[in-house]
Amino acid sequence: MGAWGTGPLDNDAAGDLLDELGQARPEDLPDLLRSKFGCVIGVEGGLDSWEAEQALAGAVLVAYRLAEQRGHPLEIDEDLEPIQLEVPEELRDQAERTVRRALMPDDNEWYHLWTLSDGIDEAKSELEPYLRILSA
Repeated sequence: MGAWGTGPLDNDAAGDLLDELGQARPEDLPDLLRSKFGCVIGVEGGLDSWEAEQALAGAVLVAYRLAEQRGHPLEIDEDLEPIQLEVPEELRDQAERTVRRALMPDDNEWYHLWTLSDGIDEAKSELEPYLRILSA
């Protein structure tokens, strides 16, 4: 894992996704995120760690913008702040399903790698605030 922390943005895959989203046209963002979420919630067979990390970063962006839309913004995140996104209900649902799938250990390389490094509890804890926003 190219990770420097247990947070969903603390890895190379998340950084690559945020770079990609930052360079995309705002109207293309929902489709890019749907594609990343589909690699997790629509996967047949094992869940790849890189794809999970990218999709989780996308879900964090959705939660971040959703909290802002609801009038309860999260602490400003310099990685997410420049990426403007209006969150429709369907995208919120896909982001929530993405996080829930990533937290399931079955056929899940991301989960397995965090378990091997004794970081799974902390990684799960880092996702909880975003999942609460996505579930509300």
